[in-house]
Amino acid sequence: MHKILAIASLSFAVTAAPRIARAAQPLVGDPEAGHKTFQQICSLCHSNQKDTIKIGPPLYGAFGRQPGSYPGFHYSAALVNYGKTGNTSTDNTSGQPITWQVANLQVWEAGARNMIHGTKMSFPGLKTDKLRNDMIAYLQTLHD
Repeated sequence: MHKILAIASLSFAVTAAPRIARAAQPLVGDPEAGHKTFQQICSLCHSNQKDTIKIGPPLYGAFGRQPGSYPGFHYSAALVNYGKTGNTSTDNTSGQPITWQVANLQVWEAGARNMIHGTKMSFPGLKTDKLRNDMIAYLQTLHD
Protein backbone atom coordinates (compact mmCIF):
# COMPACT_ATOMS: atom_id res chain seq x y z
CA MET A 1 0.00 0.00 0.00
CA HIS A 2 2.83 2.41 0.85
CA LYS A 3 4.47 1.63 -2.50
CA ILE A 4 1.26 2.58 -4.37
CA LEU A 5 0.98 5.85 -2.43
CA ALA A 6 4.62 6.67 -3.09
CA ILE A 7 4.22 6.04 -6.83
CA ALA A 8 1.02 8.12 -6.93
CA SER A 9 2.70 10.94 -5.03
CA LEU A 10 5.72 10.90 -7.33
CA SER A 11 3.48 10.86 -10.40
CA PHE A 12 1.57 13.90 -9.11
CA ALA A 13 4.79 15.73 -8.27
CA VAL A 14 6.28 15.16 -11.72
CA THR A 15 3.16 16.16 -13.67
CA ALA A 16 2.01 18.99 -11.42
CA ALA A 17 5.38 20.60 -10.66
CA PRO A 18 5.55 22.78 -13.80
CA ARG A 19 2.00 24.04 -13.23
CA ILE A 20 2.69 24.74 -9.55
CA ALA A 21 5.96 26.53 -10.34
CA ARG A 22 4.27 28.63 -13.03
CA ALA A 23 1.34 29.52 -10.78
CA ALA A 24 3.58 30.33 -7.81
CA GLN A 25 5.26 33.22 -9.62
CA PRO A 26 3.44 36.48 -8.93
CA LEU A 27 2.08 38.42 -11.86
CA VAL A 28 4.36 41.34 -12.70
CA GLY A 29 1.71 43.44 -14.44
CA ASP A 30 -1.93 43.63 -15.49
CA PRO A 31 -2.93 40.62 -17.63
CA GLU A 32 -5.98 42.43 -19.05
CA ALA A 33 -3.81 45.30 -20.28
CA GLY A 34 -1.35 42.71 -21.61
CA HIS A 35 -4.18 41.02 -23.53
CA LYS A 36 -5.02 44.35 -25.20
CA THR A 37 -1.36 44.83 -26.15
CA PHE A 38 -1.27 41.27 -27.49
CA GLN A 39 -4.36 41.94 -29.65
CA GLN A 40 -2.96 45.23 -30.97
CA ILE A 41 0.68 44.27 -31.51
CA CYS A 42 1.45 40.56 -31.18
CA SER A 43 -1.57 38.82 -32.71
CA LEU A 44 -0.49 39.61 -36.27
CA CYS A 45 2.35 37.09 -35.89
CA HIS A 46 1.45 35.00 -32.82
CA SER A 47 -1.61 33.11 -31.65
CA ASN A 48 -2.78 32.89 -28.06
CA GLN A 49 -4.35 29.51 -28.84
CA LYS A 50 -2.71 26.23 -27.90
CA ASP A 51 -1.94 24.73 -31.30
CA THR A 52 -2.04 27.58 -33.82
CA ILE A 53 1.20 28.51 -35.57
CA LYS A 54 1.16 31.78 -37.49
CA ILE A 55 4.26 33.66 -38.64
CA GLY A 56 5.63 32.97 -35.16
CA PRO A 57 4.96 30.17 -32.68
CA PRO A 58 1.89 30.28 -30.43
CA LEU A 59 2.37 32.13 -27.16
CA TYR A 60 0.01 29.79 -25.32
CA GLY A 61 2.22 27.97 -22.84
CA ALA A 62 5.28 30.06 -23.72
CA PHE A 63 5.85 31.16 -20.12
CA GLY A 64 7.84 28.32 -18.58
CA ARG A 65 8.65 26.70 -21.95
CA GLN A 66 12.20 26.33 -23.25
CA PRO A 67 12.92 28.99 -25.90
CA GLY A 68 13.11 27.59 -29.42
CA SER A 69 11.26 24.39 -28.57
CA TYR A 70 7.64 24.61 -29.81
CA PRO A 71 7.09 21.48 -31.96
CA GLY A 72 6.68 22.14 -35.65
CA PHE A 73 8.01 25.70 -35.67
CA HIS A 74 11.33 26.38 -37.37
CA TYR A 75 13.36 28.65 -35.11
CA SER A 76 16.69 30.31 -35.78
CA ALA A 77 19.72 28.36 -34.61
CA ALA A 78 20.52 31.26 -32.27
CA LEU A 79 17.21 30.95 -30.38
CA VAL A 80 17.42 27.15 -30.20
CA ASN A 81 20.94 27.47 -28.80
CA TYR A 82 19.70 30.01 -26.22
CA GLY A 83 17.01 27.60 -25.05
CA LYS A 84 19.45 24.73 -24.77
CA THR A 85 22.34 26.61 -23.15
CA GLY A 86 21.03 29.89 -21.75
CA ASN A 87 23.75 31.67 -23.72
CA THR A 88 22.79 34.95 -25.40
CA SER A 89 24.75 37.16 -27.72
CA THR A 90 26.00 39.11 -24.70
CA ASP A 91 26.07 36.46 -21.95
CA ASN A 92 27.92 33.18 -22.37
CA THR A 93 27.98 32.09 -18.74
CA SER A 94 25.09 29.69 -18.16
CA GLY A 95 25.54 26.58 -20.28
CA GLN A 96 22.27 25.12 -18.91
CA PRO A 97 18.84 24.74 -20.55
CA ILE A 98 16.49 27.54 -19.55
CA THR A 99 12.81 28.45 -19.81
CA TRP A 100 10.99 31.71 -20.47
CA GLN A 101 10.62 33.48 -17.14
CA VAL A 102 9.98 37.07 -16.06
CA ALA A 103 13.63 38.20 -16.16
CA ASN A 104 14.52 36.93 -19.63
CA LEU A 105 11.13 37.90 -21.10
CA GLN A 106 11.65 41.47 -19.93
CA VAL A 107 14.89 41.63 -21.92
CA TRP A 108 13.43 39.74 -24.92
CA GLU A 109 10.39 42.01 -25.14
CA ALA A 110 12.58 45.10 -25.00
CA GLY A 111 14.19 43.98 -28.26
CA ALA A 112 14.69 40.36 -29.28
CA ARG A 113 17.54 41.06 -31.70
CA ASN A 114 19.42 43.01 -29.06
CA MET A 115 19.24 39.98 -26.77
CA ILE A 116 19.91 37.19 -29.27
CA HIS A 117 21.76 38.11 -32.44
CA GLY A 118 20.55 35.95 -35.30
CA THR A 119 16.96 35.48 -34.11
CA LYS A 120 14.32 35.58 -36.86
CA MET A 121 11.98 37.70 -34.74
CA SER A 122 12.08 41.17 -36.25
CA PHE A 123 9.80 42.93 -33.76
CA PRO A 124 11.66 45.95 -32.33
CA GLY A 125 10.26 45.53 -28.81
CA LEU A 126 7.74 46.99 -26.40
CA LYS A 127 8.81 50.51 -25.47
CA THR A 128 8.01 50.69 -21.74
CA ASP A 129 8.44 48.55 -18.64
CA LYS A 130 4.67 48.73 -18.09
CA LEU A 131 3.89 47.32 -21.54
CA ARG A 132 6.46 44.55 -21.07
CA ASN A 133 5.26 43.66 -17.56
CA ASP A 134 1.61 43.64 -18.65
CA MET A 135 2.48 41.37 -21.59
CA ILE A 136 4.40 39.00 -19.31
CA ALA A 137 1.46 38.90 -16.89
CA TYR A 138 -0.81 37.99 -19.83
CA LEU A 139 1.62 35.26 -20.97
CA GLN A 140 1.56 33.87 -17.42
CA THR A 141 -2.19 33.25 -17.82
CA LEU A 142 -1.88 31.31 -21.09
CA HIS A 143 -1.54 27.73 -19.87
CA ASP A 144 -3.58 24.65 -18.99
